[in-house]
Amino acid sequence: MAAAQFRHPGCRPAQQGFTLMELLVVMVLIGVVAGLASLSIGDGAERQLRSETERLAMTLRLARDELLITGESDRALGLRRDGYSFLELMVLDDNTREWHALEDPQLGPRRFPQDLIEVQLELDGEYTALPQTRGWEPHIRLGNTGEMTPAVITLRVAGSELRREIEVTLEGRVEVRDATPQG
Repeated sequence: MAAAQFRHPGCRPAQQGFTLMELLVVMVLIGVVAGLASLSIGDGAERQLRSETERLAMTLRLARDELLITGESDRALGLRRDGYSFLELMVLDDNTREWHALEDPQLGPRRFPQDLIEVQLELDGEYTALPQTRGWEPHIRLGNTGEMTPAVITLRVAGSELRREIEVTLEGRVEVRDATPQG
């Protein structure tokens, strides 16, 4: 004999499933978590560009400050399309002087991630051709009184409009700024 179900006349059966409101709350929470995750991850190339630009600017300020403190002279920033290094002028004899890359954890040489970052250098309003991967040439001279060769260094993501600039003034100010796309 089957057991009879007894219900009170005003009672409803137990609810099965989720209400529309519960589903909407869960969907909103999932959307918020996904949005926060995408913000924290961001565009890897843009983040790398920002990081490399800030690193170069901070290194340039460090080298300037070091020269101001020590009073040494004859330093320069050498740029290539694949990276940068700070250089010092070595006196070999009375007639021979050569620029040599500093082997230093902060001052370089530093290579950019391959095929990601491209470098351009503007001196006196004109772009200067940079060597691909051979030796280092001095591009921006640093003086022991804080002065530097005025220049604009542009780093950009290869094959993209993402660009950031580092402006270097004669007085030794180093400023990083987002660049507007060329067009």
